[in-house]
Amino acid sequence: MNKIYFLIGSLFLSLLAHAQNSPSKPIIFITDASGSMWQKVDGEFKITMAREVLADLVGEMPAEQEIGLVAYGHRQKGECADIEEILPSSNKDKTAFTKALNDLNPLGKTPLAQSALKVINQLKASGESATIILITDGIETCSGILCDVVKEAKEAGIDFVLHIIGFDLGDADRAPLECAAQEGGGLYIDASDKDQLEGAVEQTSDMTVDKPKGRLSVKSIRNGDLKDGAVSVFKAGTDEYIGGVRTYNSPQTNPGIVNLPAGTYDVEVSIVGERGLLPIKKTNIIIDEEKVNEQVFDFSSGRINVKVTEAGTLHDATVNVTLHGQRKNVTGGRTYTSDNFNPFDKEITPGFYDVEVKSVTIKGLTNNKKFENIEIKPGETTTLAHNFESAVLKVGATYQGKECDATVNIVNVNPRKAVGGSRTYADPKSNPKSFLLSPGTYEVDVRGVRVPGDPREKFTITIKPGEQLERIVKW
Repeated sequence: MNKIYFLIGSLFLSLLAHAQNSPSKPIIFITDASGSMWQKVDGEFKITMAREVLADLVGEMPAEQEIGLVAYGHRQKGECADIEEILPSSNKDKTAFTKALNDLNPLGKTPLAQSALKVINQLKASGESATIILITDGIETCSGILCDVVKEAKEAGIDFVLHIIGFDLGDADRAPLECAAQEGGGLYIDASDKDQLEGAVEQTSDMTVDKPKGRLSVKSIRNGDLKDGAVSVFKAGTDEYIGGVRTYNSPQTNPGIVNLPAGTYDVEVSIVGERGLLPIKKTNIIIDEEKVNEQVFDFSSGRINVKVTEAGTLHDATVNVTLHGQRKNVTGGRTYTSDNFNPFDKEITPGFYDVEVKSVTIKGLTNNKKFENIEIKPGETTTLAHNFESAVLKVGATYQGKECDATVNIVNVNPRKAVGGSRTYADPKSNPKSFLLSPGTYEVDVRGVRVPGDPREKFTITIKPGEQLERIVKW
């Protein structure tokens, strides 16, 4: 959740769009002026940051843009009713807006539900539409449930969009705020410093009630239960972050709703608080203005089952599973030659993977097999199988009719690559030395060890699947 929501350049692009377009319907800021706004972030008071960010943004808006200001907690300490409409929604005076911000003196509590209700009731009475941007550095400390207030207002047909910016919330429970933003057709955005606050205010002020939006519904589940998922939405094919939401594990917020301009997006969901569960990413999700795009991210366990054989019998191999197209290892193990381990069988998060199987005993260029872009589905077992082909080459060395010690090095001919080597020793148990190879053509280099004259012999041999060949070098 702690992401830089907008690059600096996008601030100026959006401000330029503000200047070129006709004024939108009113934007009403509900500003936190509770006592905690005197706390510091990066050495600066939060209230000072909020003043500067809002003043800069409003100062660049079109002259005809109507901008209202409501503040809470700025007049009386400990009073939940301390909510004031400082500037009406019809205000166009940017200087008055800045002065009002500078006059705020944070003192009191955080009556989020009552503050939103005050603005909503005014919209109901006037019949106006508006964009509401609520900035808070804390959760509700008075009576009322913000999400319920917003939901009831929407059901009553009041036309508004509610965005919520959580400023330096720390470990606070964001679920009620995300619920309210979803019900209000807007975004919830976390901002942990001044730059993120600037980006969040700019992003929300550009997604006004005037502009048609689509809705993305994201449900995160695992083994039949709702799961707390961190949802991140990106511009399709890029790492440009657009917005996000937390689903939590409550039906109030799961599925989570992200309100987005029409377009194509990539969506990634990570389960919060459960190690070992990899994120699931879906690409090219199309959002239009006519309907809700409902997506389910199912983290229910899938399984991967890999059977490895050689000449039809169980074979010892390593199995390595990585994210598709990446080097990140997910799981792995060995099959051995026992049916306790072969097939290799593992529980795994749904997604797309590459699976590499490599023989432990076969030497050569075809002693491994890679399965690419293998999909693991929730509640299903994906079965893979590979049968290695092999051949046996035995190489021995004698001197004057008796076994002698020699080194044996084997090189694949095309492409040229060393694949194995060993020693025969002067022992009939290891002379000739046996090599299990992939079928192919090899150059074999045999050199005597402590043999008079330091003899050496090279030969090339082609070996076919299932063959057993023996070559004894005689000196």
